[in-house]
Amino acid sequence: MLFSYNWLKEYVEKLPSPKELADALTMAGVEVESITRTGAELNNVITARILSCAPHPNADRLQLCEVATDSQKYSIVCGARNMKAGDRVALALPGAKLPNGVIIKKSKIRGVESEGMMCSEVEMGIKETSEGIMILPEDTPLGADINKVLGPPDFLLEVGITPNRADLLSIRGLAREISAVLGLGFKDKSIEPVEGETDAADIASVNIEVGAPCRRYCARVIENVSIAPSPDDIRKKLEAHGVRAINNVVDVTNLVLLELGQPLHAFDLDRLSDRTIDVRLAAEGETIETIDNKVRKLDPAMLVIADSKAPVALAGVMGGKFSEVSDSTRNILLESAWFEPSSVRRTSRKTGLSSDSSYRFERGVDIKGVRNAIDVAAALINRLAGGKTAKGVIDIYPEEMKQPEISFRVKRCEDLLGISVGVDTVKNIFQRLGVEITEKDGAIKATPPTYRVDLKNEADLVEEVARLSGYGNIPTVMPVAALTPGKPGRHTRIKKTVAEVLTNEGFCEAINYSFISRELFGLTGPVDKKGVTILNPLTEEQVIMRDSLIPSLLDTLRRNLAKKNEEVRIFEFAPAFIAGEDKLPKEEWKVAGVMYGLRFEESWCYPKEGFDFFDVKGVVETVFEGLGANFDLKAMSDAGQKTFHPGKSAVITVNGKVAGAFGEIHPELKMKLDLKRPAYLFEIDVDAVTEAGERKRKYSPLPRFPESTRDIAFIVDESVPYKDIIGAIKMLDAKLIERVELFDVYYAGNIPPGKRSMALRIVYRSMERTLTAEEVEEMHSRVAGVLSSMFAAEVRGEAPTVQ
Repeated sequence: MLFSYNWLKEYVEKLPSPKELADALTMAGVEVESITRTGAELNNVITARILSCAPHPNADRLQLCEVATDSQKYSIVCGARNMKAGDRVALALPGAKLPNGVIIKKSKIRGVESEGMMCSEVEMGIKETSEGIMILPEDTPLGADINKVLGPPDFLLEVGITPNRADLLSIRGLAREISAVLGLGFKDKSIEPVEGETDAADIASVNIEVGAPCRRYCARVIENVSIAPSPDDIRKKLEAHGVRAINNVVDVTNLVLLELGQPLHAFDLDRLSDRTIDVRLAAEGETIETIDNKVRKLDPAMLVIADSKAPVALAGVMGGKFSEVSDSTRNILLESAWFEPSSVRRTSRKTGLSSDSSYRFERGVDIKGVRNAIDVAAALINRLAGGKTAKGVIDIYPEEMKQPEISFRVKRCEDLLGISVGVDTVKNIFQRLGVEITEKDGAIKATPPTYRVDLKNEADLVEEVARLSGYGNIPTVMPVAALTPGKPGRHTRIKKTVAEVLTNEGFCEAINYSFISRELFGLTGPVDKKGVTILNPLTEEQVIMRDSLIPSLLDTLRRNLAKKNEEVRIFEFAPAFIAGEDKLPKEEWKVAGVMYGLRFEESWCYPKEGFDFFDVKGVVETVFEGLGANFDLKAMSDAGQKTFHPGKSAVITVNGKVAGAFGEIHPELKMKLDLKRPAYLFEIDVDAVTEAGERKRKYSPLPRFPESTRDIAFIVDESVPYKDIIGAIKMLDAKLIERVELFDVYYAGNIPPGKRSMALRIVYRSMERTLTAEEVEEMHSRVAGVLSSMFAAEVRGEAPTVQ
């Protein structure tokens, strides 16, 4: 928000320089973001009067003007058209240097000598835009230095006001803060209008509906006003603060808003039905056309200002078009009120309207300042627009709002700040802040002023003591409290384990948004799946919450490939959001990964082999090993899924429940993403795995007796799962069969169709003694028998025994 330094000087005695002021405020927690000088120190620019204007003899778009100061006449060539004979202007004489760097010289323009330049506001550094030459007031003395006419230069302080400091949203409010911070005298201002004999209550009536979120409503009536443009000094003040000047009445309401922080509104009294104001909630189906020429549909949660027929304003937000002050207005009703911040905020959000008034009402205005603001505004309107102010104020204030009384302990304050403060210092600070204090039995009872809506408890007052004592006066010391690190949560521990396992496998961690586009959302899962849609998405790329991590990883893969990075191994550990029947989505933590490219880095000594199904299967096994969990695999059904290849994928189950899947990317998805080679994916439901419990680890002593190894080859149907074969062999004698390894699979050749040849290496060992050759042969024969009887396998023979 912008604040005029010169305007602040009207309230604060002995105000320091803008730079010193900015430093003091910033150190007190009120950040001054920038200081901008307005206007410039102009040399050799004086006031003059235009004697005549005539067309340039050699140029259609130029004029030849004769101007005079108090002692001399000048011939000036000018391109502007907004001036006429008799106007008083700012004349830059030869040698003058303007803020834009231009140095004025005598020169010939199209054959006619020009002895200077008549200046616009832009050329003098007063404004950023102008419509032509600056026209000065008629009573401006001739030959005067323009710096004295324009007044001293000003500085605009841009201050970052935090949402809790509503009291600083005005010149008077910031001046009050400056006075408290620097301990300077505060010169408050208050003016009252000259009232007529007719009571305002006899001209208009005001009513607040029971239950309406309006704690106070003041109204004044001013009759026989003359609507006209505001004087230059008023216009300049408004424009310097970014407010457009409209007319003298509306400009006064905006001026009071900037100066006192109290929003006001002026109604055309003659356009209010029955000259009645009714503060109420809107009725179902009501509408209003606001001053921005848009018709707004209202609902019963919105507070409105209405006459006896219809709404005429959105309370605290914007006035209505029908009752606004216009050039034909003669009688006005001036409004100053206190509306509940939540009500104004609700109306502003629902209508999509935000104004300077709503900005202040939403944060809270001073309920005690409502009356003063309307008195100041009425007096200014009388001065600028004439008219007569009716006697008295219609002030509806059913129940006085009282500030809370806060118990303040000086010892507690010193403990929190770590410095010695003292009772006298606290009293002095509270006095500067306008906080009323009483002492009883050694305790301080503090009552904040009504404009400090942010002071609600003892901690708030302690902060004020710290601010005004000076944050720089608080010494920097090491903390004396013992600090103990918090224990990591379950997901943190699991993520650390998974990340360590996968990074050891050559993966890089990816971090993606939980919001994805509809295109990515549709890459996986059933066609008709439901998602959790974002009501107010930032972009079309973030409209729905992902129910799987794979789409985000595939998008990351696609972007890597576009940048010629064709060796990709990435994983992500994050929540996914599953739409359910309940209002809130279900959050499920998952870990997912993508493998794409070559198994080994490109080198003359490594084969150029791409990843395959068994690579991703090995990664999944390693993850489960790291988590200390068991899992089973089952074939994936092709029905309704479009993520994995139907013949090169598997479903992960834990204790019979689905806990994830892995495999090669579906051919159609591969084609859609325009991948040159297959990608291999996995996704594991972390919650499902951890809920099953951690596998108990068993440790065995190192063997003291030798092993015996036998190989066996057999032909079996392709439909027989490998895990069933291994399980059947191990069930024969778990104590003697130490491990079973598959070392060869063969198809084609002399192998019948639908069959495959498998070769196993079986290691036999006893932990109690050395096995004899007869015992090993007997056990190996039983293995061959199981393969034949259970799986109809045709045993082909045995490889040489390895001891």
